[in-house]
Amino acid sequence: MKHIHFIGIGGIGVSALVGIMHARGKTISGSDQEESPITQNLGKQGIKVHIGHGPANLFPKPDLVVHSLAIDDKNLELKEAKRLKIPTLTYPQAVGELTREYFTIAICGTHGKSTITAMISKVLIENEFDPTVIVGTKLKELGGQNFRTGKSKLLVLEACEYRRAFLNYSPKVIVLHTLDPDHLDYYKDFADYLSAFKEFTAKLPADGYFFGSFDDEDVNNIQHRLLENKFPNYNMFGYGTFSKSGNAYLEGNDVYKNGEKAGEMHLKIPGQHNRTNALAAFTICSQFGITPKAILKSLNNYSGAYRRFEKKGKLGHTVLIDDYGHHPAEIAATLQAAREEYKNERICVVYQPHQYNRTKNLLKEFGPAFKDADFVIIPNIFDARDSVEDKSAVSPEKLVEEIKQNGIHAIYGGGLEKTAEYLKKHAKEFDVVITMGAGDVWKIADELLF
Repeated sequence: MKHIHFIGIGGIGVSALVGIMHARGKTISGSDQEESPITQNLGKQGIKVHIGHGPANLFPKPDLVVHSLAIDDKNLELKEAKRLKIPTLTYPQAVGELTREYFTIAICGTHGKSTITAMISKVLIENEFDPTVIVGTKLKELGGQNFRTGKSKLLVLEACEYRRAFLNYSPKVIVLHTLDPDHLDYYKDFADYLSAFKEFTAKLPADGYFFGSFDDEDVNNIQHRLLENKFPNYNMFGYGTFSKSGNAYLEGNDVYKNGEKAGEMHLKIPGQHNRTNALAAFTICSQFGITPKAILKSLNNYSGAYRRFEKKGKLGHTVLIDDYGHHPAEIAATLQAAREEYKNERICVVYQPHQYNRTKNLLKEFGPAFKDADFVIIPNIFDARDSVEDKSAVSPEKLVEEIKQNGIHAIYGGGLEKTAEYLKKHAKEFDVVITMGAGDVWKIADELLF
């Protein structure tokens, strides 16, 4: 396939595959509904990006069309591709083809995927394993990109479970970190959600490797299921901060490998969740024969990723931080990290829920998630794949009331623009302002700074 056209080219996952195919010398074109920093960056690389979808975007006729899962059969561009009998693949199907070319390490779970993928990649790159990488965020270690094209046969891949996308992949190594109910707009319930991970881990070949967190009961259950049905002990590895029975565990800052102290962890990024993420990376990289000293040197110098507790700058004395967290467990973990770094300071969180559906299904879990914040602003709810029923079931005001019932001061911001105006007047009342969410809440921090 010499010419590949991508519909939804501005997506964080799709754009990574675009980068790899472009580096391989393919002719790339694509389209997206809106211009973004990602589409602008692709344009600077000489890739033709159309803003808006339509049949005309398929001229000249490509050899293959790849589309994101956000693109449905009603899309005019996709309909035209099928009319012209151009082969089409979803993004997960295309990545699945790529995974068969490599010794693929797939990192999955509800939380921590991007950070663990980034940390493993950093260690492998700095120890001359030269991996290819696909990750759901931009990394300094990858030159501000979300991909890397290496010369070895290693592929480090962030594996997303939405709509069972990862079932298209053929991994040799699976890392399963944490499991919480999510994507309930697609999955019927938590049991259905877990079934996808059971099916994915069962795809491991008999000589594959499974790494799981001993801190998560559902991960443990899947690990035991695999052990009973398929795998010998030497292919199963565990890590954790609560259990000392794993191949690696943390005790304070001390890292233990197979029961013996291997070194100390002093990350540049705060939070217990990040120390656990780093422990996962340590456990995996240890199996590559890299010394604990070399692994910890890389991990201790990891400086974080785009929209992962990213310090954007200051507005007067107020520190502005932007974060991707959008699940109650992620909010709680991020605010624990914030409180760890800013112990006695006043912290304001501007949280934009991602999806009415997720807000509706996890409303009771959202309330206490903000316990480490002093003040919460809910500007709006980001509409993504939401039904009329979802939108009528919950509102920003309803979420505000739920947070207030947990003893936390919260207000409705009335949209991004009004929230930004509010913060311009009141940011000085706080030491830290954190914009948080998977939608477009990041625009508020940019508005305040620029």
